[in-house]
Amino acid sequence: MKCGPRFHRGHFLFFMNKALRGLIGILAVGLAVFVAQSFMPDGVDLGVVQLKTATFAETLFAAPKAKPVQQPEQAPADPDKKAGPVNSKPKATQKAAMDTTAKVILFIGDSMLEGLGPRLAAYAKENGHTLINVIWYSSTTEVWGSCTRLKERIAEFHPDYIFVCLGANELFVGDIKHKRQKYLDNMLAQIGSIPYVWIGPPNWKPDTGINDMLQESCAPGSFFLSNGQHFDRAKDGAHPTHASAAAWCDRVCKWVMTQSAHPIKLNKPKASKARCRTIVYQPQR
Repeated sequence: MKCGPRFHRGHFLFFMNKALRGLIGILAVGLAVFVAQSFMPDGVDLGVVQLKTATFAETLFAAPKAKPVQQPEQAPADPDKKAGPVNSKPKATQKAAMDTTAKVILFIGDSMLEGLGPRLAAYAKENGHTLINVIWYSSTTEVWGSCTRLKERIAEFHPDYIFVCLGANELFVGDIKHKRQKYLDNMLAQIGSIPYVWIGPPNWKPDTGINDMLQESCAPGSFFLSNGQHFDRAKDGAHPTHASAAAWCDRVCKWVMTQSAHPIKLNKPKASKARCRTIVYQPQR
C-alpha cells in the first residue's frame, strides 16, 4: 500500500514528460515550416489556400537602414529678393600684355596738339613708331562727329593705334549729353576696334559734364583723365605752356604703358621733341 502512491506519481510524471516532449516537437516542426516558408518568395500553394510569404527572413537578414542625413536648416527664401548668379561680383577689366611692335599712330584733336604733338613725336621716334598728327583748330566732338573725316584719315593711314585729345572747347556746354552724345558715339564708331586712348581736356575751370560723358562712353582703360592735374598756363589761361604740355604727354605715355587696356612701348625719349607728318584743318565757319 505504501508503494501505490509512488507508482501513480511516477506514472503521472512519465506521461507529463512525454506530453511535454510531444508539444515541444510539434512547436519545433511548426517553427521549421514557418521559417522555411518565409524563404519562399512566391509562398506555398495548397490548392484552395495559398500561404503568403512571411516577412521573418526579410526582417532577420535585412541590412540595417541608414539613418537619414540631417540637412542644415536654411533661412526662408526672401520673395522680394531676385536670384542672381553665383559670382555676382563684376570682373575687372582685362589688360592686354605689352605690345612691343612698331605702330602707326594717328593723333587727332584740337589746338592742344600744338603742345602734345611734338613731344609724342619724340616718343614715337624713340620707340620705332610712326606718328601722324591731325590738328583741327577749335574742333569739338560735334565737329568731328558730324562728318567722316576721322574715318577717311583711318582709311588713308591704316593706324594700329589712335590718340585723341578733344573736349577743351566743350568744357562749358550745358546739357552736354543731350547735345553731344550722338557725335561722340559716331566718333567711337568710326574708330571701331582699333585700340585708342582719349586724353581728356586740361580743365582750367570746372566743366559741365564733358569729362563724365567721355569717361562713361570710352572703353575701359581707354580714357585718360587730365582734369585735376597741375598745368602751367600760357597767356590765354587755357593752353598749357610747351614745357607743361610736354610733362602732360609724359604722364599720358606712362599711363598708356602701365594702366591702359592696350599698352604699347612708349619709353621716355632722350630728345625733348621731334617732327612728324602734320595735317591742319582750319575752324569751321
